[in-house]
Amino acid sequence: MSPVREAGLTALREMRRNLGSTKGIAMFVLFFLGGAVPSVVRILFMKIVDQGTMVEASEEMKRQFFEQQLLRVYDADIAHYLSAAPWTLFLLFKGTLVFVPLLILLIGFDQIAGEIQHRSIRYIAGRSRRESIVAGKALGVWGVISAMMLVLHLTVWIVMIAEGGTPVSAVLAWGPRFWLFSVASAGAYVGLTALVSSLFRTPIVALFVGIAVFFAVWLTSTILGLFPSTKPGTWAFPSSYDSLLVSNQPLHVVGGFAALIGWGALMVAIAAVIVKRRDV
Repeated sequence: MSPVREAGLTALREMRRNLGSTKGIAMFVLFFLGGAVPSVVRILFMKIVDQGTMVEASEEMKRQFFEQQLLRVYDADIAHYLSAAPWTLFLLFKGTLVFVPLLILLIGFDQIAGEIQHRSIRYIAGRSRRESIVAGKALGVWGVISAMMLVLHLTVWIVMIAEGGTPVSAVLAWGPRFWLFSVASAGAYVGLTALVSSLFRTPIVALFVGIAVFFAVWLTSTILGLFPSTKPGTWAFPSSYDSLLVSNQPLHVVGGFAALIGWGALMVAIAAVIVKRRDV
């Protein structure tokens, strides 16, 4: 059997195991509520009001206000480009980038460490290459988190369409786009989680070390970004490539996708080498 097929079968097994378990049901409820609650709050409390007339602002005024906020983070071209997106979907995308890495760690911290702790990897390795097992488990976690993020985003899309305040065309044009951007970003952190999990025999140790590693990655990237002389160093971290995904230049978007997925693939490759060489 080819390594690709072995990895694919392992990924499908991981997805069935996670989605069909109590943990999978809990994740579904968590991500559904994660989409429903902000949507309801938006409808009830977060409408932009014209201060002169005290009525809800027009779409053009909303876009101008949104563009002004975006200029604090992005250059004028990208800010103007993103101002056409429903701001709720953009904030959902940004919120996903903040919270999903931790959720990925909570889902996947034991993907390899758990197999090594109970030595069940010995039986799996008898049917598949260790490299395929590591790659398949990472792909499985990526598939699970992508499905859960789709639940989150789809809930918001449905509420926005049902409310009627946002054009359906805008929701359908930008919603799937932001979801795909989130999936690409998640790929990098899935790889980092696989690497951390491959280093330890005890899952709980992998979890706590993973939290420290994720925090260190975020903190280092943030500090480097504060100073012009060290800002180029932020490109060593996945959070820097998120800005490419929302660019108005198609080549930048493709480059952002490739960089994030490539970063995650590199982490998985290192994890595969570690698992292949260690005594299990």
